[in-house]
Amino acid sequence: MKKKIGLLGGSFNPIHTGHLLLAESARDQYELDKVLFIPTGNNPFKLSQDEIAREHRLKMVELAIAGNDRFEILTHEIDQSGITYTIDTINSIKEIYPDCDFYFIAGADLMFEITLWKGAPELLKSVKFITTFRPGYSHDRLDMRIKELQEIYGASIFKLYATEMDIASSDIRSRIKNGYSIRYLLPDPVEAYIHDQGLYLPNGTHGDQHELD
Repeated sequence: MKKKIGLLGGSFNPIHTGHLLLAESARDQYELDKVLFIPTGNNPFKLSQDEIAREHRLKMVELAIAGNDRFEILTHEIDQSGITYTIDTINSIKEIYPDCDFYFIAGADLMFEITLWKGAPELLKSVKFITTFRPGYSHDRLDMRIKELQEIYGASIFKLYATEMDIASSDIRSRIKNGYSIRYLLPDPVEAYIHDQGLYLPNGTHGDQHELD
């Protein structure tokens, strides 16, 4: 029987509890053998985003998934310079993990954006998709979109029934800049790392000038 591998890509800027719950829910519901977390390098859709250094994002993912032997990191994208594209990453992963079935884990918003991605027709046929609901997307609207992608591209898309957590990395960054608590929004080791490194603070301030919680 082929191994089933989940793929969860993202900037993880920073990684938070919502990411982890999404990955674990998908792993559990669809009996995935492992989930690969794939921090993005240069995302063509977020070129204007003011991201912190790659090594910080990578370290936070490492801290967040430590202790879960079903979670691993794939550094394929974050190790590259220049713009990275998901279809190229998928093709590389297939070489690393031959004879496996791959499940791309994503929120409902991806289902409405994916046809804009490079190599979208190939991508929609080359991996299966697990999509979960997010605030702002009705079940009926998502069902119609899934049916459309299945009919046009032959996509295999499965719905994930998991507790919704409306947590956004952008909100966490904003809370830090404004001196608000981020406790319980992300794992304790990640929170400690952000504080120790003085990440996401306004320019000209230092880590010891703001309490994160």
